[in-house]
Amino acid sequence: MKQELKILYVTDLHGDKNKYKKSLEIAIEKNIDVIVNGGDMLPKQCDRHMEQPAFITGFLKEYFTELQMRNIFYLAMLGNDDLLVLDGLFDEVCKEFDNIHNIAGRKVCIRGYEFIGMNHILDHPFGCKDRVVTETHYIPQGQLSAVAGISNEYDYDRIFNWLEYSRSNLPHMCDILADLPEPADLRKTVYVMHMPPAGLRLGQLRYQDMDIGSVDIYEFLQEKQPLLSLHGHIHESPDTEKGKWINQIFDTTCVQTGQTELNDSEMVYAEIDLKHKEYKRQVIKIT
Repeated sequence: MKQELKILYVTDLHGDKNKYKKSLEIAIEKNIDVIVNGGDMLPKQCDRHMEQPAFITGFLKEYFTELQMRNIFYLAMLGNDDLLVLDGLFDEVCKEFDNIHNIAGRKVCIRGYEFIGMNHILDHPFGCKDRVVTETHYIPQGQLSAVAGISNEYDYDRIFNWLEYSRSNLPHMCDILADLPEPADLRKTVYVMHMPPAGLRLGQLRYQDMDIGSVDIYEFLQEKQPLLSLHGHIHESPDTEKGKWINQIFDTTCVQTGQTELNDSEMVYAEIDLKHKEYKRQVIKIT
């Protein structure tokens, strides 16, 4: 018999403390067992090298302490707007708590269900290229900046011919996916992937009629057929004319809740009951 496991899924909080606090309040109120955070956890409209590490060692550490007191599991990973150079620091803080897990490239088992995280994305127009990969037929979007960068300890390693660099130096999404841990039982496996799969309208942009999901992720999920996959990255996708927040790849349910922007008065999340395969997208007021 499958065990009960209630999940609150939230993504793309970008350091919004009100959303963090509200998600914890909801988890306590609704007896949630696990909060899953799908990436882009840290402030981005700031000096990231100063404020992001402070957010990890300050706010998140206190937040994780509260979660531990409440006996709530927290499964999380940094995203493309969270500096790559901070992976070690984030990992160290997570390891201070028995109930907090950095799931990027890892597998965590809770009550018989396995959660596997993957936080790489395909190229996008923005200058910070942390966690960016490519795939065989991917055509990069037009760039907004002449110079790209990958974070180092104090700044960015600047790349002046990004399109050429991206063709020859980036790893492929299919190889990243192939290196993920193998699940014991795919029908009790949840993949948490910041990038949505292609072809499902989970990566629908608002400013142009384009679904920028990953073909490699779609093919991976199509082959594996896990119970569930959770995605984020494109905040507006579910609220566009063509976008969706939930879709299927045969027997696999794929969820991309989207998110409001920083300091908005609303927050988006999903309530998930794995045993009964129930999925609800919620948009609520937080201020």
